[in-house]
Formats: sequence, structure tokens, C-alpha cells
Amino acid sequence: MNRILGTPVESCESRKIRRLATVKHEVKLESTKSVLMKTQEGSPSDAAKSVWHSRRIEFWRAWHTYRMQSGWRYSICAHSTSTHSRSQIELPFTMRTAQLAVISGLVLTPLAHPFLASNSAASEHHSIQARQLSNAVDQWRPQQRSTYVAESGDISVQRTSGDTAGDYVQAATAFVRSIHPDAEFRQINDNYVSSNGIGHVYFKQTVNGIDIDDSDFNVNVRADGTIFSYGDSFHTGPTPAAAPAPAEVLEPQPALEIVVDVLALPIDPAEAQIVEETGKSFVVEGLSNVESPPNGQLVYYRSADGSLVSAWRVETDVGDHWLTSYIAAENENNVLAVTDYVADAETYQVFEWPLNDPRGNERTSEVLPRDIRSSPLGWHQDADQQYFETRGNNAIAQPNEDGDAIFIDEPRPQSSELVFEAPFSESWEPAEYINASTIQLFYTSNKFRDILYVLGFDEEAGNFQTSNFGNGGSGSDSVILNTQDGSGLNNANFATPPDGQQGRMRMYVFNQSTPHRDSSFEAGIVIHEYTHGLTNRMTGGPANSRCLAVLESGGMGEGWSDFYATAIRVSASDTRDADYPVGDYAFNRPSGIRAYVYSTDMQTNPYTYSALNSLTRVHQFGTVWCTMLYEMLWNLIDEYGNTAALEPTLGDDGVPTDGRYLAMKIVLDALALQPCNPTFIQARSAIIDADAALTGGRNQCLIWSAFAKRGLGEDARRSGTTYVDGFVVPDGVC
Repeated sequence: MNRILGTPVESCESRKIRRLATVKHEVKLESTKSVLMKTQEGSPSDAAKSVWHSRRIEFWRAWHTYRMQSGWRYSICAHSTSTHSRSQIELPFTMRTAQLAVISGLVLTPLAHPFLASNSAASEHHSIQARQLSNAVDQWRPQQRSTYVAESGDISVQRTSGDTAGDYVQAATAFVRSIHPDAEFRQINDNYVSSNGIGHVYFKQTVNGIDIDDSDFNVNVRADGTIFSYGDSFHTGPTPAAAPAPAEVLEPQPALEIVVDVLALPIDPAEAQIVEETGKSFVVEGLSNVESPPNGQLVYYRSADGSLVSAWRVETDVGDHWLTSYIAAENENNVLAVTDYVADAETYQVFEWPLNDPRGNERTSEVLPRDIRSSPLGWHQDADQQYFETRGNNAIAQPNEDGDAIFIDEPRPQSSELVFEAPFSESWEPAEYINASTIQLFYTSNKFRDILYVLGFDEEAGNFQTSNFGNGGSGSDSVILNTQDGSGLNNANFATPPDGQQGRMRMYVFNQSTPHRDSSFEAGIVIHEYTHGLTNRMTGGPANSRCLAVLESGGMGEGWSDFYATAIRVSASDTRDADYPVGDYAFNRPSGIRAYVYSTDMQTNPYTYSALNSLTRVHQFGTVWCTMLYEMLWNLIDEYGNTAALEPTLGDDGVPTDGRYLAMKIVLDALALQPCNPTFIQARSAIIDADAALTGGRNQCLIWSAFAKRGLGEDARRSGTTYVDGFVVPDGVC
């Protein structure tokens, strides 16, 4: 494990905490939770957990709104002896009543209890409809049925004719027939060849001339006509012998009424005028509150048990929701599935990237902050599943107050609309804003991960993803993000196993201030820890996580982590006179937790290579290494400039266009070049080589000058355990 501090973790049995009544483990919440979590076997059910989490979040949001509006506050002192023994806290009547009501599922009107700002009847009705719609979509979400085979070598289908545009389509069609020789299917006319030379062809399965709407096959074909990969969700079970007789099919009008009733749509079916009816399709005109006329198509669809049933696919576009509903065509009481074309934008109430911490800053709602190049499915979906909590292909974030290794059942912030919001105040104790902490940690980690992906830490390089989408490397290793981890104080760490096993980040509470501070709200600490995953995976190869094990290489591991944390923090308005500490927010110390702040001023930070002679710990070695990299960073920024861009922009040659991201890219590329357990000199040489490979060596003078200034020039040497400064830049470089 790697720690951001070099000091032992301090533990304490009890402490006086100034807090509001909004504490996660209130007695009444705990007792209600135990009731909700009970099943016949006495173990928690997923449904019970969902109810508990949603009601808990709903209550705390309502209570926070009331508290902010009323200005009501009080302080208590609680002596906690264990997670099972809590101080009995007498809550004010208003709060206590609200708590019990929300937990029990009651609706409290604003007139009775002023928790929420009063709404007009229209807006209240709209919000109720929105909740019903959201619940319906969740309830009837389609099942996951597809499989994906990456770079299959089992079957190779060569081109059958000349070098024409249709060849890869023919190859794909032949391949589908080889996998499903008895299936009926049709080609969907949206095939294309992408910029990487891979052709993409799509097929829909049919039975009796009718589409099976949830049965698809996509084939990806190499330029030579062989199959690169494919996805398959074709139905392989029994199929109906004939299409349903018209007399057996539900009429369009009742089908529409079912959709309107189930989804509580703002549509009056009595206004419906069914037109263009063919027995297999229909269009509805004359309706108000729709963006376009609803329409229906007769299809087959798989029921919950996997059997094929005939169904009306009814599309209703009501603005905020463009819904596709599947209604059993021969059973008017059976809703098969509901989907929504309108995907709610992923939104996070956070301190915006790259703000380092809360001081002097305000949280904002960041919409769709992911980089599409790095996270094409967003942050809440992998190849198999969509998540509506702080979980996705790259990371899974949750509080871990008891500090144990069992994280999967911990409560996470949830949102069916992927809008993650939670109250936060610097005047509160960390336990009072634990959901906000989880959201912030999830956001910061994903932002940094996306940047690293663009710079080269991708699947083949050993990054952390559940699904690798056929891009090489070993998947099933998204990062476990534990916030307010109870296993320690005043620290943070990251465990990096080989590629294919999940990394784990533990973020602790710091008790160096009153109230205490949460390290998940200091972006620099989060970035520092995540970078340990980067450097351990890339040095020596993804399968070997033991290549930063000795003092010198382990020290550079700490230095690389500080470097990325600092480089991200550098703003477009900064000059090389800017100095940066590490850990200054969490530790409540302006100078941070290192011996010196990072600076290009030799008076402010005098470290050179020979300083290693008097240092004995990895974090001390790391400060020397990062000081050298900080010099290089500013040489490149002075040459190429810096921007406020939140993600790297790469030129046609793959080189970042500004100096800050260029420095980050060169350092990252060098990790893959250097040997296992490198020395300072070897790591410097790898950086020189990385620039040569990336840019043809056009930055050799800038890089050599940075290292030489800090004693790691061409003539620097290590003699036994003695480090000797060298300030020479090689001849001809500058």
C-alpha cells in the first residue's frame, strides 16, 4: 500500500464531535433499517436496500433544506464506543416527525411541515408524474441478453470478391450464418468502416417476417475480411410456427391506453385518432402534449422467461421522455418492457475539476463531465449493466466507515436520473456529508482516469476497467473507492494488484482541524493515490506490480504521484513563480506535508540530487523527484504555453498541444520504457527517451536543463549509497 503521508496512522477510541443531528447512524434510522433489510432468511434484499437508501437520501435532503431555510442549528457532544452503541439524541419535534414520516413512506405536505419550498399545484403534479415515469422505466427495464466476443480466433471469414465496399458486409453476413445457421435475420442499413479500418455491420433477427426487437447481432470486420469481434443477442429457443392472426392481436387503442395508464403520461386517449393502421403498425394523431404522433409496430419480444411473445412496440414522445413500451399483443394486461430514448445527463454536485479543495470555492452541478474518448459509455455503465449509483465501468465508490474489506453492500448515493446531489458544508463534521464525499470522490477519480486514458494509460497499458471492450488488457478491475474509511486517520492509500484485479483506494478523515476534514475533498490527495495505480501498473508491465519496491524507485512512486497532483492544479494564469504544497487542505497546514513546497525557486526549495544522501524515507525521496519534474513541467509550459482545458488536446501526431499536458504525457510514456525498480538516473533517461519517441527529441534541451538544474545532469552519479550532483547538460543538446 502507498500512503500520502510517511507518518504512522493515529487511532483514537473516542472524540468530541460538533455536529448537527444529521448523522448516518441515528437510532431511529438504524432500527428502521433493520426492519427494512429483513427477508425470510434474515439477509438484506436488493429491494429493501433500495428503499432504505432512497428514503434516507430523501430525508436528509428535506432536512437540509429545512435547516438552511430556518437557520436552525444546535451542537451536541457524542461519545461513540462502537458502531452498535450510539448516543441517544433527542431530535426536535419537527425533525423527528419528518424522519419517521419519510422512513415509513408517508407524504408530508409543505403546509404541515416546512421542509421544502412550497410549489405550485402544476409543478407539484409534474414532479409526481416524473417520479411515476422514472419508477415505471426502472420497473420494466429490459433484461441484459447480449454477449460480446473480442477478437475471436475461432472462425475466420475471408473476403469472397474484389476490393469493394460490400466485401466486409458479405463477410459479416456469412459469419452470422455460421453462428446461427437456422436463424432468419435481416441486415440493418447503417454499416460503415471506422477510421481504424474496422468495418461494422448490424443485423436484426426475424421470425415469420416480424422483427424480434431485442435480438441483434453486430459484426466487426478487419480490413482483410476476417472477423475482429462480434456481439450477439439472437434468440436461440423455440419460435412461433406462424405470425399471430389479426383477430388475436390487441387493438391499437387499448394498447395506447395501457401505455398512458401505466406510465401516467399527460395524454388523453379519448382524443386519439388511429390512422395508417395495417394490422402490423399504426400511427396516432389528434393528441395534445406530445412532441410527435405516437406510433406502434407489431414485433416479437422476449418475456421474462425468455419465450417469444408478440407485442406492440409503442413509441410516445412527451418531451422530457421519449418512451418505447412493449405491450403483449395477445394479452392486454402484460407490460413486457419500457425504455427511454432520453438518457438523463450524468450530473454531479461537486467542486469542479480541477479545483483542489473547498476553500474559497463553491460547488456546481457538472453535467456530462466524462471524456467520450475515454469513457464512451459514460461513468455509470459497463458492457453488461447500467448503474444508477456511484458505480460504473471505471470505479465503484462508497463510504466505508467500519474500515472492512466488504464494500459491495455499502450504501451509495443513488439516482434513477443520474443526478447526484447531496448537502455539504465546511462547518459540518465529515459524517454529516458522507454522500457528498462519495460523489466528490467518484467524480474526481473518474475525471483523472479519463485524462490518463487520453495520455496513454489505456486497456493494454493495464488501466482499471470492468469491461475492456476488446481493447486488450485484463478487465474486471475497476477501482474500489472507499471514502471516510474507518481503518485509519490522517492518511490515504492505494493498493495496486496486477492487471485484472481491482485496485483499492482508501481515503481517510483528517483530525487536524475543527471540524475534521475529509481527504476526498482534496483533489490533490485523490490524484496522488490514483497515480500509484498508474505507476505500479506501467512500470515493469501490467502483470507485475512489484517494480517500485525499493527505496529509490518507491520514492519516485511518491514523486510521480505528487507531480500529477500538482500538474493538474497548475492554472493557465500561473507562472513559473507559482509554488504548490501537497495536503495543505486536509492537514490544515498552508505549507502542506512535504519538507518543501514545489517551486522552481532554489531558495524556496533547495533540493538537488545529492539531498538523497540525508534522506531515508520514500516520501522524502519522492519530494526530490517531484521537484525535478516540476522544473521540467515549467520549462515545457514556458515553451508551449498552458491552457485552462480540462482534458488534453492532441495534435495529428498524438502530441499534446500545450506544455502542461505534454509534460504529463512524456512522464507517462517513460513509465513503460523504464526498467523494473529504476533509479533516478534510469528514470531520467527513460523520460529523455520518451520525448525522443513522441516528438523526435525536440524537447531534449528543455528536459536536460530541468534535471541538470536539480543536480541530475549528464555527470550525476551514484557511487554505492552516495548520490553525487551533476549539473552538466550534454554537448549539442542545447
